[in-house]
Amino acid sequence: MGLIHDLDDGHKREITEQDFDYFLDVLPPVVMRFQWNGERWTFGYAEGADYVYAFKREGGKFFAQKTNLLNPHECGASIEEQQTAGFAERLREEKRAPRAASWIPTWIKLGKQNPWIRQATDPAFSTQSFHACVDDDELLDRLAGGQWCLGQALYRGDMCFIQQVDGGDEWLAIKQDVPFESISFGRIIKSQGRQAAQAMLDRLREARVERCRNLAY
Repeated sequence: MGLIHDLDDGHKREITEQDFDYFLDVLPPVVMRFQWNGERWTFGYAEGADYVYAFKREGGKFFAQKTNLLNPHECGASIEEQQTAGFAERLREEKRAPRAASWIPTWIKLGKQNPWIRQATDPAFSTQSFHACVDDDELLDRLAGGQWCLGQALYRGDMCFIQQVDGGDEWLAIKQDVPFESISFGRIIKSQGRQAAQAMLDRLREARVERCRNLAY
């Protein structure tokens, strides 16, 4: 996948016909004949919950470029829908969590790697599973609420919590791009009090990402 690595800078690059045919024939495209960034593209390739790489033939030459579009089969939104103002607004959550929403593609990818979360079907785990919490009070209220469906995701800042058990109290905790063991917030609040749950959030917020794997629960 050397070509994919070369495209990660987001620049449009000329490629060989052999590379074009390889990604078209050997690796099934996730979308055919679509428009992006003011250009028409022949097909798009993506592996899992990742960004789409666009490929095209133009004037006897071949080109490829990494897009800002997510694999439509993983994120729950078509290529066309992702390019609407409404989708961009929902993904960014500008009014509620302007910087946090940029982690959603990463959190989707990590969630899809979880053997329990990827079983979510009703509804499926996608960008629509994420809810931005305005403050810690809202986050703790929701974490303690119970009866959340498998794959429901709550986030605040660079912290995300994804439900691993349908209707249960097992939240996969993620800080930025680092997932670690699940936390039962409802149980903590019931047995130790809300202050204990708040203290855990504070520790996660203050901890450097490199230390997250060493946190004790």
